[in-house]
Parts: sequence; structure tokens; C-alpha cells
Amino acid sequence: TRLQVAPVAGWEIVAGKALGCFLAVIAVILLMTVLGLSLGMRPHSYSMLAMAAACVSFCFVGLMMLMSVLGKTEQSVNGAGWAINMVMAMLGGCMIPVMFMPGWMRGLSVVSPVRWAILAIEGAVWREFSWSEMLGPCSVLLMIGILGLSVGGRVFQRMARGA
Repeated sequence: TRLQVAPVAGWEIVAGKALGCFLAVIAVILLMTVLGLSLGMRPHSYSMLAMAAACVSFCFVGLMMLMSVLGKTEQSVNGAGWAINMVMAMLGGCMIPVMFMPGWMRGLSVVSPVRWAILAIEGAVWREFSWSEMLGPCSVLLMIGILGLSVGGRVFQRMARGA
């Protein structure tokens, strides 16, 4: 509410939050890369890793935008966000690698952006993906980001107008 009555345009508020989210995800990926390099990891392609990081960040900016309009209070959005992120992490391979999941769960994991994020980063680091192989997971991540930004932005505009 404070942001909605502030003397700034709605798009400026959204852009500021989106930039913060984007930079936070980039910082985490950069930190993990530096840690990996210090432990002896040698990425297959730094340029693919940069592309994967940008696509992952954009995807999660879109998801952040979508999740930010799920409730009317900060507490409700926070609770819903935690629940959604936990399910995405479990299905996406954060807790159990996808290759060790039962077949039905492996099939279900394709709906999780986390799975595509892990695949894009792995493709650049140790799976030695070609550029055409990187297009698959990166395209999915970009589409999720676009969808999240579109739907979240539209709902945010309606909420700001009081409709």
C-alpha cells in the first residue's frame, strides 16, 4: 500500500523489484560459481554459463512477479511463495536428483522451473551441451519468465486500479 501511494509510477515500483530479484539470483549463481572454481570445478563454457544465469534469473523474476500478486497481505504472499517454491524445488531436483526419481515423478518434474534451471546450469558446467542443446532449457526458462511477468503485471495493474 505504501508503494502504491508513493509519488512514483507503478512500472517503476515493479521494475525496481524485478531488478533487485534479477541481481540477487545473478549474485547467488556467481557466488556458487566462485565457490565451485575454488574447489576445482572447470565449466565447459563460461559464455553458456552466463547465458544460463541470465535465463534462470529472468525466469525467477517472472515467477516473483506472479507470486507477488497471489494474496492481499505480505504474510499471505510469503506463505504461498514458500509453499510453491518448496514444491518446485522438490519436483525440480533440489532434494533428490531427477534421475533418481520414480518414473511418474520424473515426468511430473517437467513443470518445475527449478528442473530447467538446473539443466541449463549443468549443461554449461559439466554436461558439455552444444549451443543448440542449451536452447531447450533456456527457452523454457524464458517462456516461464515472460508468462509470469505478463500475468503478474496484469493482475498488479488491476489491483492498483482497485478492480
